[in-house]
Amino acid sequence: MKRGLIAAGILILLFALLLANLHALDALLGAVEAGVCRSSAALSAGNVQLAASEAEAAMKKWQSEADYVHIVLRQGEIDAVSDAFFDLLAALRSEDGQADAAYLCVLYHLDSIARMDCPRLSGIF
Repeated sequence: MKRGLIAAGILILLFALLLANLHALDALLGAVEAGVCRSSAALSAGNVQLAASEAEAAMKKWQSEADYVHIVLRQGEIDAVSDAFFDLLAALRSEDGQADAAYLCVLYHLDSIARMDCPRLSGIF
């Protein structure tokens, strides 16, 4: 009886930690996406310097959580987002009109992480 209660307690604790992890990852992705969207809006308004500044701030937010994301995400996903940020910053600095595609690339990689980490019954069974 005690073993069953201990096992149930551990399962409840693991489920609570899973939900906390999903919330933390969702908050991080939301903050980074918001920074990218602010950068895109600044570029649309014609302020390239503010767009670059907002993009750099979003990238720093992503990089500031490096210890956390290296635990919960695969290295390929981390590299894809980081590379997309570097491509975005290069496009903003070169002003060659490729920034729209770079914004879409960053947002695509962030969205794919969010969709991949969404809990589904198919991931359990």
